[in-house]
Amino acid sequence: MRYRSILLLAFLFQHCFNLYCQNQRSNRLIIANVNVIPLYKDTLLRGMDVFIENGKIQDLKQHAERGKSKLRKGLFIDGKGKYLMPALIDCHVHYGSNAALFQTYDSLYFQYGIVKGLALNGTPQLLQHRDSIRKGLVYGPEFQCSGPKVNDPSMTALQAKKLLQSLRDAGYDFVKIYSDLSKEGFYEISREAFKYRLRIAGHIPQRVTTSGVLHSNQELIAHAEEFLYNPPVNYLMGNIEIPEKPNPIYIPALADSVRFYQKAVSPTLIAFKSILQSAINLEAYVKTVPLVLSHPIAIAWQWSKETSFIPKKFSSPLSISRLQFGYEYQLKLVSAFNRAGVLLLAGTDAPTIPGLVPGLSLHQEMQLLHEAGLSNYEALKAATINPAHFLKIHSDFGTIEVGKEASLLMLNKNPLENISNTLEIESVFVKGKRIKNK
Repeated sequence: MRYRSILLLAFLFQHCFNLYCQNQRSNRLIIANVNVIPLYKDTLLRGMDVFIENGKIQDLKQHAERGKSKLRKGLFIDGKGKYLMPALIDCHVHYGSNAALFQTYDSLYFQYGIVKGLALNGTPQLLQHRDSIRKGLVYGPEFQCSGPKVNDPSMTALQAKKLLQSLRDAGYDFVKIYSDLSKEGFYEISREAFKYRLRIAGHIPQRVTTSGVLHSNQELIAHAEEFLYNPPVNYLMGNIEIPEKPNPIYIPALADSVRFYQKAVSPTLIAFKSILQSAINLEAYVKTVPLVLSHPIAIAWQWSKETSFIPKKFSSPLSISRLQFGYEYQLKLVSAFNRAGVLLLAGTDAPTIPGLVPGLSLHQEMQLLHEAGLSNYEALKAATINPAHFLKIHSDFGTIEVGKEASLLMLNKNPLENISNTLEIESVFVKGKRIKNK
C-alpha cells in the first residue's frame, strides 16, 4: 500500500511514541499466550506468557488458562495467534549530514521494527544525534557509527595515524575503509586502529585487494559486490565485453577464505538489486516502494532519473546485463558464504540508492538472503543475533531470553514459514514500550 505522505506518518509515529512513553504508568508488561520465536535455536515456543519489567525480559512461562487478574500485575497484551521475535538490526545505514531528516529516519526504522544499527560514513551531526539517543533526549534506534569514509589514494602512514587519533577524539566507533585508499594508509590503519579503540569496516581497496583485506584487521566487508571487483574474480561494471560473466570457479575458495580469516560480510543485496532495477527503469522501480520522489529523503539522496547517477552510468544493454550477471553471482557467493559458516549481517545501504526505504529495505534484504539460499531462520538471525554478536551486544540483545532487552516485534504471521511475514507487523516494542503499528 502506498502512503500519501510518509513524512506525516513519520511525524505522527514519533508523536505517538513520545506520548505513550510519557503516559506509561507501569513499567511492567505481560504479553500473554503468544508464539515466541526465540532465535537462540530454530524453534517455535507456542503459547507463552512473556513478562517484561524495566525494559527487560523478566520471565517466560507456558501459558495456562487464567484470568488477567491471575497474571502478574502490569499492562496486559493478548498475544493469542501472534508471533513474537527480537527486534531488528540494520548493519549498514546512512543518515547523511542533513540533521533535519534524522528523526524521520528514526521513525521509519521504528515503524519497521529496526531498533539498532551500524551507521557508516558518519558526520559530527550524526555523532551528536547518536549521543542524544543514548542519553534518552530523543527517541531513535541505538547505533554505532563509523567516521567519514577513508578514501585518500595518497595517504601516508603518518596521516593514517593522525586520522585515527582524530576519529577516536571525536567519538566514532569504526573506521570506514573505501575503495581508493592507499596501501600504506590501509595497513597503518589495520595495525594501529585497535590502539585507538576503533574497529574497521568497509570496502575492499583496489590497491590492497581481497587477499590483503583478509590478512588485515578489517572485520567487516560491507558489500558482497566488493568481491567482484578484486582478484581473483576481477569483474567490473560498465561497458566491458570480456569476461562476459564472472567465473564461479572462485566461489568455494573465497567462501572458505573469508570463513578462515573470520571476516563478517554484510551482502547488501537489496542495494545492488536496487541499482539494477534503477538502471532498467528508475521511475517504474521507485513506484513500487512507499516513498514518493517528492519526499525529502528521495530528494536528499537524488532518487530521480534526472539526479541519480545510475541511469547515466548504466544506460547501455551491455552495462545492464553485467549488473544482472553480477547480481546473480552475488546470490551464489552469499549462498557459499552461508554454507561455509561466514557471519552474515543483514544491511541495506539505505537510503543511498533509489528505492531503499529506511526500515522497509531490511525486510527486503532478508527476503533476498532467503533467495540466496538461507533458511528463514538463518535470514532472521542475519538481522538479529548475528549483528548483535558483531556489535558485541549479544549478551543483552538478539534473542528472546530472560534478562535480555525487551525490544521485540509482534507479527500477525509466522516468519519461519515465510520470511516476508516479517512485514506483518502488529506492534513494535522498544525496551518494553509498545508502539502499535495500526
